[in-house]
Amino acid sequence: MQSDDPTAAVIGMDDAELNDLLTLLGTEEFQITRPPRSGLTMMTVTDSLGIDFHLGEVLTTEAEVVLGGERGYGLIVGEEPRKALVRAAADALLRAGRPIELCRQVRERLGLARQRQVAKFAEDAALTASTRVNFDLMPGG
Repeated sequence: MQSDDPTAAVIGMDDAELNDLLTLLGTEEFQITRPPRSGLTMMTVTDSLGIDFHLGEVLTTEAEVVLGGERGYGLIVGEEPRKALVRAAADALLRAGRPIELCRQVRERLGLARQRQVAKFAEDAALTASTRVNFDLMPGG
């Protein structure tokens, strides 16, 4: 669950977090150059031997916006037009780097969402690990 892209936190945001970010981003005038559209994207994964293969196609939604000459792009797995637009807008804003205070607030919101998502991932991983069966210790084996 790692990404160098701060806007990746948009993917796991709940409605309240998304609305909060939308309110912040709504203070700027973005030009939507590519409205949200759904499509299929080929998903490539690496197997346990290190060989890449195509797992199949996944439904994605993408959007593109411009803010002050900076392009922002958002790609989300699933049919999530609002999230794609928010991710694109956050990307454009952070690339532009201004207004500085708004960038700080957006980074803060994205960071908090990311922390919540990482904690949830760790909680889910611990819960899953607790169900692991050690077959060496089973009777009759």
